[in-house]
Amino acid sequence: MNIPEDHPRYRSLMVRERLADAVSKGLVNPTGLISHGRGEAFDYLMGEKSLEPSLIAEKAAAAFLLKAKHPLVCVNGNAAALDAKNLIALGAKIPAQVEVNIFHRSEERMELLISYLEEQGGKDILGRN
Repeated sequence: MNIPEDHPRYRSLMVRERLADAVSKGLVNPTGLISHGRGEAFDYLMGEKSLEPSLIAEKAAAAFLLKAKHPLVCVNGNAAALDAKNLIALGAKIPAQVEVNIFHRSEERMELLISYLEEQGGKDILGRN
């Protein structure tokens, strides 16, 4: 898709295209597109900004990850497709293990996602068993 970078919905449309491509590769379940669209609708309704309670919850989640005895970064198909490298980097920085955890689970899709994360630099990704 050829979208001018100055288009007001450029980022949104590019994310949608990346997710659609990931669906065709089997990384994202088609319902992942629905979930993403629902999230974008809420973003729009909230004025495209993070509300204060969300920012507080984000900091609390980070604190819990840093204080946890066995921290774990859980990755679904959408997250892997959109930002695998940063999720892997987050796991390394904490340090925490990275795990694929998906709702629409099949062994084939689990293997696709774990292999994809490994291709992006992930090590010892959990979720195969």
